[in-house]
Amino acid sequence: MKSNLLKLCLFLVSIFLLAVACDNASTTKGSKGKTEDGKEAFVEAEVFDVIKLKDQIVETIQNAPKSDELADLLNRAGASYIIDLTVPAEKAEKCITTTSQSLCMGMYSFDIHYANIYNRYDEAVKIIELENQLINKLGLAKELTSSEDYMTRIKENADNKDSVEYLVTQKMNFVGNQLASGDYPDIYALSYIGANIEALYILSQLTSLATNNSEMLKLLSSQKQRIKSVFTLMELMSGDESVKPFYNSMIPIVEYFEQHPTIGEEELKIVTPMIEKIHNSML
Repeated sequence: MKSNLLKLCLFLVSIFLLAVACDNASTTKGSKGKTEDGKEAFVEAEVFDVIKLKDQIVETIQNAPKSDELADLLNRAGASYIIDLTVPAEKAEKCITTTSQSLCMGMYSFDIHYANIYNRYDEAVKIIELENQLINKLGLAKELTSSEDYMTRIKENADNKDSVEYLVTQKMNFVGNQLASGDYPDIYALSYIGANIEALYILSQLTSLATNNSEMLKLLSSQKQRIKSVFTLMELMSGDESVKPFYNSMIPIVEYFEQHPTIGEEELKIVTPMIEKIHNSML
């Protein structure tokens, strides 16, 4: 009899402990109001885990067009270097969130390539310093600071065009490789998005400003794959609430390029404000 009573007590205690555990676990659920009988209704809250998407992000970026390639194509198409189109220096100070800092870092990275291609090494050095500010804000100074000390070497070789161009390229490649192999796939994805939105913005603006823009229109028409790659990354990152608005803004751009494989003057008037809108929203 005593044995049965002891078993019953142990069973009741175990039931009580299980109930407490379940009650504690429910604090990770989101309330969905009341049920018809007045009880609180809950739903499991999904937490966005970008680490699970790392392989997809890295693969997408490695197979996607590179932003520095577009800077070179701009130069070949006869476009000008217009510093007013690049991201202002004060934006580095105003970026507060990880998302805005990562996007802005990417934008600055394209601006570095843009200045470098046009032999504006004075501007390239300034922008690298701004990019380094964001790297520090993101807490990645240890991961993204090279033992090669590129900044010092760039300044020391300021009069040697070939050396500066090589060092700037090496510095940018180093940052990209470190992000690809590190544990920050969100920053890697967002910096790629930022760089290529900046590239598309400058391309569309230069095309609109050019007097004879036939080559620029061809170049803009050929950006379908770049736009798809940016959209794919945004889609992967859309589980992050801070990224979702950019994803939604990108949908009409993707659809427009799908529907208009050739961008002419009329299409340019429509697509340029669309790119400008998403670009400015990131800043």
